Amino acid sequence: MIVIDASVLADALIDDGPVGAAARAALAADAHWAAPSHLLVEVVSVVRGRALGGKLRPARAQEVVDALPTLVIDQVDVATLVDRMWQLRGNLTAYDAAYVAAAEALGCPLVTADGRLAKANAVRCEIRLVSPY
Repeated sequence: MIVIDASVLADALIDDGPVGAAARAALAADAHWAAPSHLLVEVVSVVRGRALGGKLRPARAQEVVDALPTLVIDQVDVATLVDRMWQLRGNLTAYDAAYVAAAEALGCPLVTADGRLAKANAVRCEIRLVSPY
């Protein structure tokens, strides 16, 4: 099992180049995914931003949004993570802390494409940074 964050899932679903290929390979390495319950909200936000910014065709954006509910992802209730999220407040945003707290609680790696998150201090889980380079 791996915990996945919005950065790696968005890259896997949206990017057709080497960034997306690296994200898809990282996710394919372990098909049992888990994430805090806000994951899909963050991915929809990324899709929206890229579509409104002209970086993603409307039809492609719709394909990605349509695919999201079909993904099999174990949802971790954020309410069970808030204490650890608060402990991480000095190092991470609440959103990123939720991914770290979920990985710590489940005892599994966190897979991300976010370099800043991968370098965070006080983390007690393995963080796998996905990069095509």
